[in-house]
Amino acid sequence: MKIKNSIKWAGVASALLLASTAGAYEQIDVTNGGTISGKISFKGALPANPALVITKDKETCGTGVTADYYLGSGGGIQNVVVAIESIDKGKKFKKRAIIPFDNKKCMFVPHVVTAVKGQKLGINNSDPVLHNTHLYSGKKLKTMYNIALPLMNKVIKKPLRKLGPVVVKCDAHEWMLGYVYVSKHPYSTVTANNGSFSIGDVPAGNYKVKIWHEKLGEVSQDVTVAAGGTAKLNYSFSK
Repeated sequence: MKIKNSIKWAGVASALLLASTAGAYEQIDVTNGGTISGKISFKGALPANPALVITKDKETCGTGVTADYYLGSGGGIQNVVVAIESIDKGKKFKKRAIIPFDNKKCMFVPHVVTAVKGQKLGINNSDPVLHNTHLYSGKKLKTMYNIALPLMNKVIKKPLRKLGPVVVKCDAHEWMLGYVYVSKHPYSTVTANNGSFSIGDVPAGNYKVKIWHEKLGEVSQDVTVAAGGTAKLNYSFSK
């Protein structure tokens, strides 16, 4: 009986181990990899950013501040996340990397960053006022971290364990809003001011690429990457 029970629980343990490692990303040396590059744009003029109501600490936060939801130039959109949706193995990345994320003039800088699951977010306060950085994950926006930052330039490092977009707010300044997009691999990036992006060292193959913007939503596009080649991916959002 003891032997049977041992075998039974060994089987359960093996099943749990397989479940926990399923879909894990494998770091390899990518040879003759390709590149996905392009531009994310908007049809017509970008929507206007609303004026933010500054309710406190005006000597630091200012008074005439506008939101940074819609930024860009030349028809391009800044702060759009472009990420391969599913890739099991590929280029190596620094697991111990610290992703900078600052509270500066009562705004989050940068507004959107990408990270790999397991990396740490380095949260800093560049202002001479109290900030309280609050991170939420999932559709129900469950609290991930709630961090008081009473001191200037003291970086608090927290590991990122949940995949997908993490919403960042400040409990002390309700208008502050930012995002951290977490993937299981390093094949994600944020568009520049002109909407351009580039993702390199991609193994040859067929992929679905997610394009995500905090206000305009998300779409998926099919991309074929040839060895040593460059696959173009251009997409335009509309109202």
